[in-house]
Amino acid sequence: ITCGLIFILGVVLPLGLCKGKSYENYKVYQVTPDKDEDLAVLIPWTEKENVDFWDTSSQPRIMVSPEEQANFEEFLQLKNLPYSVVIDNVQITIDRERAEQDARKAARGVSPRHVTEDFDHFWSYTEINTYVRRMATENPQYVTLMNLGETFEGREVLGLRITAPGNDAQRPIIYIDATIHAREWIAPMVAVYLIHELAEHTADHLSVLENVVWIIQPIVNPDGYEFTYAEDGDRFWRKTRTINENSACLGVDANRNYDHYWANGQSAGECTLTYAGTAPFSVAESRIVRDVVLTNVDRMKLYISLHSYGSLFMYPFSSHSNVMPENFRFQHEAGDVFAKGVFSVNQTPYQVGNGAGILGVSSGTSKDWTYSGPGIPLSYTLELPRGGSGGFDPPPSAIEGVVSETFVGLRDIAGFVIEKYYPISANSEAKATPDNAH
Repeated sequence: ITCGLIFILGVVLPLGLCKGKSYENYKVYQVTPDKDEDLAVLIPWTEKENVDFWDTSSQPRIMVSPEEQANFEEFLQLKNLPYSVVIDNVQITIDRERAEQDARKAARGVSPRHVTEDFDHFWSYTEINTYVRRMATENPQYVTLMNLGETFEGREVLGLRITAPGNDAQRPIIYIDATIHAREWIAPMVAVYLIHELAEHTADHLSVLENVVWIIQPIVNPDGYEFTYAEDGDRFWRKTRTINENSACLGVDANRNYDHYWANGQSAGECTLTYAGTAPFSVAESRIVRDVVLTNVDRMKLYISLHSYGSLFMYPFSSHSNVMPENFRFQHEAGDVFAKGVFSVNQTPYQVGNGAGILGVSSGTSKDWTYSGPGIPLSYTLELPRGGSGGFDPPPSAIEGVVSETFVGLRDIAGFVIEKYYPISANSEAKATPDNAH
């Protein structure tokens, strides 16, 4: 019996014993249209429960259940949309990832190695929280633990505030969050590596510690993240684990739950992957991010939400294809700094642009809200690289390469923030605000 819910006298109850979601014989298709406009015919497929758009770029990758594959292929042929099968059996990809995870953990033996050698597997919620707490305990001059709240299922949401000792009252704030989408395992690894560099190698990064306050939240959606790891879970679970009233389908896409054109043009179906919830900020996960932003809004200059995948660095807006932020040139300039920093390490290319233009329209996203609501001048979604073999995340063996190159990009864009918002001179407290960067 698979996991499910039933209603008895209006009460939601679990249905039987649960086993993990199987993706046996699920396929991933890549659609390669001649023109971007041709993709519009795929929109109805985004509402189907057995069809999962891994990305919505100009050449989207789409996971389809065995039951839908014949219909999907017939549709693509009818619409003359070129396609290829990039993964023939998704479960094999999952099993390979799990096996590599297990092998790397076993190789470390009973006593795990120090974290500086430990970016060879994806970390669990418990591992991440343990590390976050340890960094605050071991580095109290630089690191402060932030207990940000609890999720629907009662898990604590932790973050760290990292900055050099001294008066930081004028330092600009950079807020990095990750894992609002549970299945995006590479995202928290980037956040943890950022913590690792800033907290454990302070002497190497004094400029971005003495002139910036970092707020880093590795897991926005702990309930969903834990469910992707659980034996009775689902590796590709995306949403929160919130119970939806009068529905057997769980969860809200917390990155559609922000108060910027909330639910505009999107399905209200609780069973869809992008269900936006009953109202803006209806789930704890988005409210926690909101509260961090609003508490620090006076000095917050840069917000980045870490996702996967696509190698994209996107500023607003995602809500409308023909609307750009007033300071889009400034945001693009900062994005180029990030992209050049990443490229300098492993020559990984990133595309910089507005969200709707390079990934497609989506409303209620965090970066659109942080820019248009509180007015954070540099607001981004960072889509990290996908797996080299076409999988959703890079294999465990590739984690260190991704996190280390991304760190350089984040360090460099922090330097951009310092240059624009906190220039230092020997006897001056003057702070500059760049043109058109409200």
